[in-house]
Amino acid sequence: MTQDRLSLWRIARSARHGLVLGLAFVGAQLRRLPGAGLVERFLPLIVAVLLAGAVVSLAVWGAQKSPQRISMAELAVGALAPMQTWIIVSGDVRPQEHGGAGYVYLLTDAAAPNALLRISSQVQLAEGQTTVSGRLGGDAQAPAGFAWLGHLVADPVLAIEQSPPWIALALAIIGILLWVLALTSYPVLFTEAARPTAAPPRRLAVSVRHGWPPTGASTPATLELQPGAPLQLHLLGGETRHLPVHSAKSSVELGRLRWLSRSEPVLVVRAARGDVTLSFASVDDRDGAYAALVATVPPRP
Repeated sequence: MTQDRLSLWRIARSARHGLVLGLAFVGAQLRRLPGAGLVERFLPLIVAVLLAGAVVSLAVWGAQKSPQRISMAELAVGALAPMQTWIIVSGDVRPQEHGGAGYVYLLTDAAAPNALLRISSQVQLAEGQTTVSGRLGGDAQAPAGFAWLGHLVADPVLAIEQSPPWIALALAIIGILLWVLALTSYPVLFTEAARPTAAPPRRLAVSVRHGWPPTGASTPATLELQPGAPLQLHLLGGETRHLPVHSAKSSVELGRLRWLSRSEPVLVVRAARGDVTLSFASVDDRDGAYAALVATVPPRP
């Protein structure tokens, strides 16, 4: 991997981590609001209702008739959507002599010299550069070697293009965002690969948090590393625990626990009796403890 690619990869990883951390922080703040527990309890139902509402809203939006904005050059080459006759078009509008009721105009566009649009209108239109809407008739596109000529029955009032389906988008975004936020926990554990390191006998000062996510206050403790023997965790108050990983239901995650303002190198010991998060003063201490912990795991058959 070249230096430039490595730098881009690091930037992308930092951006991804920042996004995940920001979402997790927002989720943690929302969980403090009154009624957040009730929302989490019925979250699958709430998300399903929001997404169903988005689908219905999108279907209603799609069923509404809407004019298509198009240029004279696009009309001449047959770029109008199939079955679409209601259009909005701009160009140079000039009046034409007409003995019957109403008004007749000719619309041209300098960008499409071989295209003409004859306009019939019950109301007087502004002359010069103008935008009009109405129902289109005439050839779908210009025959080879001939100019395109269309006929437009103008609307009494200029039509407005249909707005994007904001309601459907809002419902879908809220539903997906609620689901994503529910999957986050704060602080965030970003896993890392362990570096090869020895684990000499020593005692390390650590901070201990129980449960996951580790939102509770940390407890000072001492971790005793004896290569080949289970790690002993001496808690404040005299309690001693062993941290072996011998069961299929136990595992160890190595990484960095991040808050918005700080981070800590950690080991997360996941076991059936509960998760334990150990925070270390340095990455070297963490990797040494990980090496000692892994050394106590017997090889799998």
